Amino acid sequence: MDADGGPESEMLIQSRWMQVGAVLAALTAAPVNSALAQSVSVEPPATSVGLQVAWLLDVSRRLPISEAEAGQHFSPAFLAAVPLADINAGLAVITGSGLTLLRYEGTDTRARSLVSGAGMWLSVVGVDAEGLIAALSISPYLPAPAMWAELDLRLAAVAPRTALLAAKINDGRCELIHGVSPLRAMPLASAFKLYVLGALAHAVQSGAAAWDEPLAIRDDWKSLPSGVFQTFPPGTTLTLREYANAMISISDNTATDHLMGRLGRTRVEAQQLRFGIADHRRNAPFLTTREIFALKLTDYPRLARTFERLPSPLQRFFLDTVVDPLPLPPIESLESWTTPRSIDSIEWFASATDICRAFAGLDRQASTPGLEPVGEALSLNDGGLWLDSETWSQTWFKGGSETGVLTLNYLAHTTHETYVVSAMVNDPSVELAEIAVFELQALIRGAFVLAAGGGPAAEIPFP
Repeated sequence: MDADGGPESEMLIQSRWMQVGAVLAALTAAPVNSALAQSVSVEPPATSVGLQVAWLLDVSRRLPISEAEAGQHFSPAFLAAVPLADINAGLAVITGSGLTLLRYEGTDTRARSLVSGAGMWLSVVGVDAEGLIAALSISPYLPAPAMWAELDLRLAAVAPRTALLAAKINDGRCELIHGVSPLRAMPLASAFKLYVLGALAHAVQSGAAAWDEPLAIRDDWKSLPSGVFQTFPPGTTLTLREYANAMISISDNTATDHLMGRLGRTRVEAQQLRFGIADHRRNAPFLTTREIFALKLTDYPRLARTFERLPSPLQRFFLDTVVDPLPLPPIESLESWTTPRSIDSIEWFASATDICRAFAGLDRQASTPGLEPVGEALSLNDGGLWLDSETWSQTWFKGGSETGVLTLNYLAHTTHETYVVSAMVNDPSVELAEIAVFELQALIRGAFVLAAGGGPAAEIPFP
């Protein structure tokens, strides 16, 4: 659902800069990946975005940036959203004595870079039509664990409840390589959208839907961010393929709810069974994101408590007659959601093993003629993992977060093999630390390397 931040759109990348200050205290104590730090530096290309990356590297050695120089490199919209004083303050801590570029990839207008300074950092820079920086995200790149034992210790420190699975997909089945409570059902947040994507693909394959089928935006199917489709006027028409791409790549909640509205709740519930979820009853009825927001933001906790006490058939009636007619909560109400709310009862639930089976099912679908858009949607955003492209040819990602919940789930292909790593953490009492997402990314990068390096494998029983 990503109520507290999700995969990045251009606007979110601007706002994400402001998160840097919130994690600086943790980052100054974070270890540096010595192997990467000693790598030979590279030069950015002479593209529009490459020139701005080169400028950022140069200016990192002669801070602060003056207003005149900032105006030559940042777009007016970016400077209006992020004060120059904040940019200078953040760079001063991040850069140390200056940034060194270690790895670079990008197009003419957008680039991702790995840099070293006061620690290791992953930066994303986007430029506008004039070649000015219009989007900037800088996040910590923490060292990956070298052994499973190290991974387990670090995972346990992230949150009081954790689960992790590293598995190889062999002939459509998940073969466990390493796990920490891999069968334990956990709240998913937006990772539930994997089941919606699977249900859409099944509907397309059966002839009940089509990727290029138009679907108009409806006010009663709009939700709160993450995403941008909630800003589109009612009647705006997009294809189901566009809805799917937005649902997965930027975790667009309104796109998700439109697909669920088009398909119907029961189709998504049935898709859980097709993908082999262990306990589909935990997600009956299968909630829309708008319903989650209504239950957790409208007269909380009274409305939520009433819903929780009802048996599943009456919950469906309650959603149809009480919750769905409610107006969408104002976006300002998200500001009051500072502690976890009913994450053990009003959410979507699955285990890391269930997620592996869902990925295996999606992998089968994506390889089916006519269902290639499944792989397209899942590969648009790698969730900041950035695996070594010489080993890993493709990365799929779907994560999720709400206050107190974080899940990061990946499938990655080598030339001949396919692996899945799913990490889930939550705390029912307090919000997770800002550093949690970056630590999980590091653990997952390490898990892929360890899994591909070999190890004991055991097939996960299929329910």
